[in-house]
Amino acid sequence: MDKADSIRNLFPREFHNMLKALPDVIGKLQEIRLRVNCPCCFIVDRCECYPDKEGHLREQGQDGVIFGSNEVAAVFNHICQYSPYAYESQLRQGFLTVAGGHRVGVCGQVVMEGERVTLIKQVRFLHIRVVHEVQGAAKKLLPHLYEEGRFFNTLLISPPGVGKTTLLRDIARMVSDGNSYHPGMQVCIIDERSEIAGSYMGVPQTRVGVRSDVLDGCPKAIGMMMAIRAMAPQLLVVDELGLAADYEALSCAAGCGIRLLASIHGKDMEDIYKKDEEQKHILQKTFDRFVVLQWKRRNREFFQHWTICDANGSVLVEKQVL
Repeated sequence: MDKADSIRNLFPREFHNMLKALPDVIGKLQEIRLRVNCPCCFIVDRCECYPDKEGHLREQGQDGVIFGSNEVAAVFNHICQYSPYAYESQLRQGFLTVAGGHRVGVCGQVVMEGERVTLIKQVRFLHIRVVHEVQGAAKKLLPHLYEEGRFFNTLLISPPGVGKTTLLRDIARMVSDGNSYHPGMQVCIIDERSEIAGSYMGVPQTRVGVRSDVLDGCPKAIGMMMAIRAMAPQLLVVDELGLAADYEALSCAAGCGIRLLASIHGKDMEDIYKKDEEQKHILQKTFDRFVVLQWKRRNREFFQHWTICDANGSVLVEKQVL
């Protein structure tokens, strides 16, 4: 099944005419957003557009298909195969991962039990985040992550939407499969939000390498300790560091001699260092290479800009990748 079909299959058949443009934009389609009493919105190459009933993409929302409560509910129930209770454990986290590796975020009425979310009902908002697998995305970066066959502990830094998870996934794949700098390594991916491997029913929907194991839906700190005890990884991969426990687990893994590949939200090194002095100390002690990702624009074309630094923030290399 190709990517366009995997997105189309998330919608009941009565919406398929609206989705005729999918094959034409699928390479640049980032998100589909459904909001009650609002037009269906496609995010294509960072721009909003709106499909009409005939499947043409319009620039103005008033020209698009409006989704009421019944229409949003129909799509949600279709995604859940008409059994949302079977997906309760995922929905409590606010999202579920579907065939093809795409992630569907949900909002609606939240039911709490103490401080714990037990259920999201009356779902009225859906965010379909299209998985983008770009094999070879990390090819130009890889030479800067090795020295004499040793993989540098590497941290990717960027704001949301710049492509750090896509790059993280491809680095993990190339390290796992092996490359011209080192034979393949045993990799364990702690995929707390199912964004790296995009696992569906436990099976990765993206290519993460033949020597990669995946702990799907597991909190990062817990998963790193489980992997150290049970899977004997040579490289641990985690996305979007955040909690204090994540940094403690990183320190433990580094102390065991395990290589590390991680990402974090931030504009630059100064941004991630100013958040917490203890966090700064752990990051400087743990990681050898820091890769800051940014989108830049030349004329009408966007490109990814990499700034590769050492732990002190000294710039080693700058690259522009179209």
